[in-house]
Amino acid sequence: MSRAGLGGRLGTRGQRALAVELLRAGIGIAHLLGARRALGRPAVLGRVLGVRQLGQAALVLRAGTADAHTVSALVDATHGVTMVPLALIDRQSRRFAVRQLWIATLLTVLEVALVGRGRR
Repeated sequence: MSRAGLGGRLGTRGQRALAVELLRAGIGIAHLLGARRALGRPAVLGRVLGVRQLGQAALVLRAGTADAHTVSALVDATHGVTMVPLALIDRQSRRFAVRQLWIATLLTVLEVALVGRGRR
């Protein structure tokens, strides 16, 4: 299908949602590839997060609802919050946790921006 055809079918909100979830899937793939080079806990966490990001992108795209994006934002926000103590306590995982905090914050903001103010 041509790009114009896809854009016409999805609409502006659909295009933004697709872009966010493709970004998420790309992050998941990057986690999986990065985990191949990492050692210890960051390698395990990278694999788990890679699979989670890919699964989350697929589920949110499949559902395609504002509620799915809201839940996705909550998952990302929760993930970001859990990275704070890891960054503070675990020296081995600190860089990984800080990167995850930034990624989680970005994805949370993007998901919330898709939903807007929610139902009226």
